[in-house]
Amino acid sequence: MIQSKFGNGWHDSLQYHAMCGDKLFAVRVFWTETLWHHSAWVYDGSVRELLNSSEPLRQSDQDFADLSGSAFRLSVPDSEGVAEVNPGSVDDSLTIRFKPRHTFPYTAPLGPAIHQADLDCQVTYKGETFGGLGFCKRYHFDGRVGHWGYRFVHGAVDDTTWALWSADANFGYHRYAYFKYVTPDGTMHEARSEDSTQRQEAIYGVVDGTRYEVALEALGLWETRLQSSAMDSQMRQRFCRMTLKHDGRSEMGYAINETCFGTLG
Repeated sequence: MIQSKFGNGWHDSLQYHAMCGDKLFAVRVFWTETLWHHSAWVYDGSVRELLNSSEPLRQSDQDFADLSGSAFRLSVPDSEGVAEVNPGSVDDSLTIRFKPRHTFPYTAPLGPAIHQADLDCQVTYKGETFGGLGFCKRYHFDGRVGHWGYRFVHGAVDDTTWALWSADANFGYHRYAYFKYVTPDGTMHEARSEDSTQRQEAIYGVVDGTRYEVALEALGLWETRLQSSAMDSQMRQRFCRMTLKHDGRSEMGYAINETCFGTLG
């Protein structure tokens, strides 16, 4: 799926991450009318921030997301895309190539969005190449809110055949919650909003009568402050070991847990 040009509505966000076994590679672009942010970080036994910048990125005149800056490039011209961080650097360069198996459009309370929860990813970092499973979240807000807060988790079992994603959020007074998973054939299963919830170290969902419980054990933490003349939010991501319980059995995997709370503008 082609990602549309970046800079829609009054807030636009596009992020990717790749879980390659016990390693995580994450990039994002975040924009409001008063703020630009792009960043990248990795977990490879410990957390390393590669980039955290408020430099405005340039959107090309192409009809797809094609962004570039002094140390960052993100381009999604068709179903495949690439993110490059610090090209030419020996220690801090990162390249993520991604191709979605499936794309799931949905409608958030304030605008359209897509999830790609089972990306095939190839990551090059410090001269090594890794394969893994990734995630893309893209949304933009047409409606305005002054405050927000959300929790989000994406995880996959160790053999990457089964991936889940879940959120529990308030955008202003718009309540928003979901718990979804996708099977290898591309079928998405979803809990009702009232059957999906999150806690600090766990998420829960009931899908088709089956209760799913996901326990999180943090391995590494990255955070940043998103601050402008009209905005002040604290964003945090954690790479976690995940224990998934359902149907009387337990499975292990990895997950990313993102939270963000504050003002938006």
